[in-house]
Amino acid sequence: MTGMANAAAMTQLIQSDYQQAQTIGVQMQADSQKQQMRRWQIMQDTQTKTFEIQQDVNVHKAQTADKMFNKWDQYIRS
Repeated sequence: MTGMANAAAMTQLIQSDYQQAQTIGVQMQADSQKQQMRRWQIMQDTQTKTFEIQQDVNVHKAQTADKMFNKWDQYIRS
């Protein structure tokens, strides 16, 4: 009977190890997904900030061009 008891104990240990491995695998997948979502959020934030900077530059260029045009117009009229 001790052989059967040893086999049952080994089977239980193997099943326990398998469950622990599955739990670790699930945790790793969850961490990976969390990191992927964080990278996606960083990418979106970066794109948004880049777009805002481009818009600011375009507005500033237009304002500068308007100022230069007005100065040139004022020079011609005076």
